[in-house]
Formats: sequence, structure tokens, C-alpha cells
Amino acid sequence: MPPDNSQTPDQLAALEEEIASLQAEETRLFSYLHELAEIVSADRGARRLPELIVEGVAKVVQAAGAALYLLDRTGTQLVPQFVTRLCPALVPLPAALWNDAPSNTQARASYLKLQPASVNSPVLGACFQSQMAVNLSRMDQDGPLPTEYSEDQAATPAMVVPLNYGAKKLGLLAAANFPSMGAFPEHLFDVFRSVAEQSGFALGNAMLQEEALEKRRLESELRAASEVQRVLLPTTAPALEHFHIAATNVAARIVSGDYYDFISVDANHTGVVIADVSGKGIPASLVMTTCRGLLRGVASGLPAPTQALSKLNRMIYEDVKEDMFISLAYVMLQGDSGQVVLARAGHDAPFLYQQATGEISRLEPPGLALGLDDGDVFDRVTKDFTFEMKTGDCLLLYTDGINEAENAAGDQFGLDLLQEVFRRAAPEGPAAVLRSIQEQVQAHVQGHPQSDDITLIAIQRK
Repeated sequence: MPPDNSQTPDQLAALEEEIASLQAEETRLFSYLHELAEIVSADRGARRLPELIVEGVAKVVQAAGAALYLLDRTGTQLVPQFVTRLCPALVPLPAALWNDAPSNTQARASYLKLQPASVNSPVLGACFQSQMAVNLSRMDQDGPLPTEYSEDQAATPAMVVPLNYGAKKLGLLAAANFPSMGAFPEHLFDVFRSVAEQSGFALGNAMLQEEALEKRRLESELRAASEVQRVLLPTTAPALEHFHIAATNVAARIVSGDYYDFISVDANHTGVVIADVSGKGIPASLVMTTCRGLLRGVASGLPAPTQALSKLNRMIYEDVKEDMFISLAYVMLQGDSGQVVLARAGHDAPFLYQQATGEISRLEPPGLALGLDDGDVFDRVTKDFTFEMKTGDCLLLYTDGINEAENAAGDQFGLDLLQEVFRRAAPEGPAAVLRSIQEQVQAHVQGHPQSDDITLIAIQRK
């Protein structure tokens, strides 16, 4: 459009200056958006973005400073992610930092980098709560500020815009001027809101990428922990002269709170252990690993199961949280006979199949779970139970992940069905017992996700 020749030279100069200003503003905006796109496409995550957003916004709107606050996990605090060095204070300052003495400049900047704002605070908190962008000629424009704010702060012009990613409220973006610089014009407020919208999208997207990376890192660490845990479980059952043994462990998650073990106690005794730590996941797996190592350490040379468990209980009592415990069954096999000793520390009662009669009985000697008592009660309650296994007899040890396995309707596999499957499979040997039980459990749950760890041990007298 040709210039209007009726305009004076001064008017033309002013128009040219306005056009140049708008072009410079446009250049700053496009430069900012280009940098934003570059850093997001470079997949450098959210760590670099707050600095880029804040410094870029301050340049685009030519503010004295800018700041980015994100909502914390509690939903009560807006935590600073990046604040430019000369940004006017948007949160209350200690009285000692109110004046503009040179010695206060660095101290004020350091303070603002760390000081959160409550979601109930004026200006920042009010903007977040209302989710309405504001352009204030003074921070006290909508009412007096609390006495914690200085007079200079009250006179500070500021723009504040909520940052969102879809329906998720991320935090706030703010720009501020010193009182001497004057308020932000409306056209810059429009630019600021547009920049904030793009910044919120970029920041939310980068946070999702960071969460995905963290999830992959965690999954990798869990897989490594699972491999370590798998190494701790016996790869094969011991070859004993008078017993056949088979065992399996199936974790509900990547790591398991169940475990089983075989311990060479002395030349004539082999210990068989099955245990279930209350809870699931990493905490349970760590307790399980500790329990395994300690029991192996105390069991050597102790053919009486309760002696070893008593020592184990006293060792772990102080280190197990109040809401955790370990149920454990410890079976001692005597190599030159069919004599078996069982100690049951709060664990599910094993099943004993007797080939001569085809009958099954539950072995229920008294016992307290590990970690519930410092030792006195445990030692009084937990007793060794001695019984004899004859040729063909089979003992089944299990964790409650078997009998509590549910189908989609919430029906559990149950002890009655477990006993019946065991009774039919026991004559065929330990491997057949484990295979039959697992097949029947899978048929029962019909693909419903496993909710608890499953461990099985079958021991047959030769």
C-alpha cells in the first residue's frame, strides 16, 4: 500500500518506526518458535526447555525478566524451574532483600530461583486457580498485596499466563517489568499468550518424552534385577539318593517376592525352603534376597529347621518394615532315611500324598511368620514337626499365588481343587505334579492376569 502523501514527514517517520518495530517483534517471535521446535525435535527432553522458554519469552516481549513455575506433585506449590537473573520478584521477598543495593542483586536472584509460590498466593496463585491470563499494570491492580510484598513489587507490571498441556495444568509463565519501564501494551500481551500456548505444548510433550525415557530406564533396571534374582534361584534341584525334587517360580511382575532354595546343611541333611514376602515388586524382592542370603548363612550345620529360623528371625526383625513379614516353610530331608522335619513359619500348610492309601493330608505344625516378633514369641510358637515319607509318597509346598489365582469372575482356584489335582498327578512324580497344577491353573484363570507370585516344590521319596 503506497504511503499517504498527505502525512507529514514526522508522521511518516513514526509509521516507519512502528513498522520496523513490528517486523523486529515478528523476527523475535519466529526465532523463538524456531529454537523451540529445534530443541523439541532434538529430543533433549524437558531439562533444557525451561531456560529456553523463559529467556526466549523475555526477548520476544522485551521484558525486564521472566519466570517459569510448574505445579509440584502435591498440587499445593508452584515451583520455579527457571528465573532470569534480573527478573522482578513475583513472590514475597525477605525484608533484607527489598532494596536495590548492588549486594542484594545476586542474593535476590538466588532466592527467586528457589522460592516457590503457593497456589493460594496473590497474582501467581490467583492466576493458576482462575486459569485466566492477566496483564497487570501493577501487581496490586486487583487489590492490596500482603505486607510480605514490598512497595516496589506492588508497582511492578506483570503478565502471567497459565501453562497447560491439553487438560493437564502444568504451571505458569510470567513476564515482568520494573515500574520505570511501564506496563506491557495489549499487542504484546496477545503475543505473550500465543507464545505461552506453544510453550505449554512443547513443555508437556517434552515431559511425556522424559517420562517415557524414565519408564524405559526403570524397566531396563527391573529386567536386570529380575536376571539377578533369577540367578539366585536354583537352576536345578539337587540329585539326592532317596528323593526326587522339582521346583518352579513364576513372578506376577518382573521381580518376585517368592523364592525357593536348596541348602546343603551337612553331609547327611538337605534343606528345602519356600518363602513368600508380603507385598509385591521391588521392596518384596529385596527382602526376599536378604532372607535367602541370611538363611544360607545360619543354616549350615543346623539339622533342626527351627534353630535356623530362630536365628534368621532375630536377624531380620529390626530391618523388616512393620507392614511386611515373611511366611516360610523349611523342610529338612535326611539323606539315608525317609525321615523329614518341617518347620512352618506362618506359611501355607504343605500337602502330603501317601501312595499306600492314595490319601492326602495337610501338615499344619504351629509357627509364626518371620519379622513379626523380635524372637521370644516366635521361638515359643514355632515347632519342628517330624514325619516319615515312604517310597512313592510326595510332598507339595506352594505359595498362595496358586490357590488364590482368580479368573475374570473373581473365582479362586482354591485349595480343594489344588488338592485334587495333586492327588491325581502325585503317582507320576514331581515334574508331573508341577506341570499338572500349572496347566489346571491356566485353564481356570482363562487368560486373566496373574495377581501374585507362584512358587511350587514337589518332593517324592524314591
